[in-house]
This record gives sequence, C-alpha cells and structure tokens, in this order.
Amino acid sequence: MQKNSKSHITLGVLAGLLLFAPLRLTSGLVLGEWAQEFELPDLNGKTVSLSNILQDDKPVILSFFGTWCDSCQKEISDLPEVIKGRNVAVYLVGVDGDKEKLERFVSKRKIQFPVLWDPKAKTMGKKYGLMRGAFVVVPKIFIISPTGTIEYVSESYDDKRKASLEDKIARLSNKQWQKISEVAIFFTGSINGYLESCNCYKHPYGGLIKLVSLFKQQTSSYKHTILLDSGDFLPYGVTAAQAALILKAMAAAKYDAIAAGDQELVYSDLAKAIDNEKLPILTSNVKLNGAAPGMMEKTITAGDIKVRVVSYANPETFSLYSEDFAQRLAFGKLQDELKAGKKADILVLLAHAGLAESKRLAAEFPQIDLIIAGHSQELLKTPIRVGDTNIVQSGGNLQNMGRIVLYRNEKGQVAVKSYQVFPLSNDIPNAPEIEAILKESKGLK
Repeated sequence: MQKNSKSHITLGVLAGLLLFAPLRLTSGLVLGEWAQEFELPDLNGKTVSLSNILQDDKPVILSFFGTWCDSCQKEISDLPEVIKGRNVAVYLVGVDGDKEKLERFVSKRKIQFPVLWDPKAKTMGKKYGLMRGAFVVVPKIFIISPTGTIEYVSESYDDKRKASLEDKIARLSNKQWQKISEVAIFFTGSINGYLESCNCYKHPYGGLIKLVSLFKQQTSSYKHTILLDSGDFLPYGVTAAQAALILKAMAAAKYDAIAAGDQELVYSDLAKAIDNEKLPILTSNVKLNGAAPGMMEKTITAGDIKVRVVSYANPETFSLYSEDFAQRLAFGKLQDELKAGKKADILVLLAHAGLAESKRLAAEFPQIDLIIAGHSQELLKTPIRVGDTNIVQSGGNLQNMGRIVLYRNEKGQVAVKSYQVFPLSNDIPNAPEIEAILKESKGLK
C-alpha cells in the first residue's frame, strides 16, 4: 500500500509539472516557439513563404489536407464559419502528388482560401510533423501568431476540435502582438570569380547570375535584409580583364559589406577597383603598403537594429604567397578592432580565416554575435555555436547562398530565428544585370 501510494504521489507531481511545461509537438515543434520558415508554390506557380504571409500582421491558420480525406473536407467547409468576423488569414496546403487532381478538388468545392502545394509533403512533412513513417497525416492544422510563433495545433478534425479551434481563434484574433525586431543576413564566401556555372561536373550550378536573382526573390519576404561576403570573390591569379568583369558584377549584386580575402589583397589594382566600383570592401586588420585599401568597418541600420560589420584576415592564409608580397602586408590584432565595444545591436565578423580559426575567435571574443567564416570553403548546413556566437559558412565557388535571420529576444539578447542554405540551382532565373555584363564581355549585343 505504501509503495502504491508513493507511486501515485509521484505521478501526480509529474502531471502537475507537465501542465506548466511547454507543450512539445511532433518533430520537435513546441507551442510558443517559432514556426519553421517555408517556401511553397500556390496553384498558379507563385512562391509563397511564411515570412510573406506574416507581413499581414494577423494570426494565420495553416491547414494541411488531402483530397482523399473526408475529415479534411469537413474542416475546409467549416473554416469560413470558424473565422467569420475574425481578423485571421487562412492558407491551405494540399499534399496530393497529383496537381491536376488538387486543382479539380479546389475548383469543384469553390474554395476561396489560398491553396499551396506540397506534393507528398516533401517540403513540410518533417518540418511540421506530418509524417508517420512513410505516411502523411492529414488533416493537421496550425495557428501561427503574427510574430511567427506556434499558438495551436491539432490533428484530425471533428465537432469537438471545431469548437476548440473557434475558441482559440476568438482569443487570438483580437490580441495585440508586439512585432519582434529582426534582420535577415544573407551571406556568401569564396566566390572565386564564378559569374555563372559551366553546367559541368566541376561546377554544375551557381554563380552570381543566380545569386543576384535569388537574393531579389528573398528580399520580398523580409523588411530588413543585408548581403555580406567573407572574401576571395576574385580567383587566384586573376587578370586585369577578368577582375574588371567580376568587380562590376559584385557591384551589381549590391553587397552591403565584403571582406578582402588573400585573393583580393594580392590583386595589384585592388584600391583602384574599390574606388571605381564603389565596393564596400573591408580590410579591418590588414594594411597593404602601409595603408588600408578598404574600409575599417561598416555599421548598417536595419529598421531599429544596428549591425556593425568588421573583417579579419588571418595572416596564416598568406603563408604560401611570395616573400616579396608578404613583406608588403601588416596585420593588426582583432582585439584592437573590437576594443571600442560592440557599438551596435549585432556584431558580425567576416572572418577570412578558415573554420578552425573562426571557432577560436568565437571563444576568445564572446561579444561577437555572428561569424561568417571564409577561406576554408566548408558548407555548414546548420550553424556552429560557440558560447553565444553563431558561425556560418556557405561553401565554395558560389554554389550556395546562406541566410540567417537574427532577432532580439525579450531579454535584449541576439538569437537565431531561422537558418537555411540555398543551392543556387539551375531552375533559378538568370539575373538580367549579370547576363548583360557577360554579354558585354563576350562582345555580344
């Protein structure tokens, strides 16, 4: 009896603790945490992202359905009544593999809500916990706040769940939401002169011709964006003619700050090129022939967030260069560049230093919020975290573009909202301004 009584008390305490713990959903989703960013086409082929949807500043119902699912049909038919008179947006996500079947379903039922398409839930299945082994579980419905947090989730659908959904919408639709301050930082590194891919085994996709186009697409999803590069945008041994072309393309990309890598510093006309193209090249800790060819630092204002960008060139990256060139370089210490303090909400280091050295710098200088690593050309599909510093890197030869969205949390600390690396694939349209530069270089009209 005593043993059973003790077990009963223990379970009661555990149940009480669970009432006050964050509700963890499938696939790591937690009520109150960020809904994961996504991009899906609508039935007209237009790409829609969660960031686009949230710009309307109202709660969003995100409902996953299949045309074969009876309870999905009931939920969809009930939604107009559920949201009547409420300040809420509704987006449906069809998971059918057959788009024509999905379109017939939408047309026959005269569905007025926007419908996105995620065939077999390949994009959203894991992100939003739709998968049970190889099977997609629908219906599944989420309510996402205007700030991007998950406020409600339910699988299956019946009258009881309808009442629960109505109650939650009633409580959320009139709530005053405080929008967070955030900035989307896009980044590249080790471009190595690639304006376009050769569509060959060595370089099957990528280049500035794709990056400029994708960056433009992405900026429509965020109010505040920054584009940064960690150096080596020129190839080793570049000629003056090649450099002129690449520099012009870098200017067309409208980078906010670019670290000078070893391949830029060894280029004899770097200072002249910076002046001609008005490129925001940083040479914070390095001098060439006794002078800094670029800017010492740059502070970028993104809404009410100030982002201070500093560069760092590791002397070790120049170890294989000729002694004559090495003698013309002088390197300062990073602590000298940072001794004035943070001077901004977010401190970013463009570290042309290799990944191992970037980790060391993160440990030595905890005031740095973000390190965009360069030179070593690693591809980091998730950030490396050292203390409170995030380290990111997008690989080499401009086959990818990275994006990290940072925000200030309720304690005023810098935190990561989302992170993604985008392959600059061949289905991305060519950027007309880079096409024009390439045509000009080839003597084409």
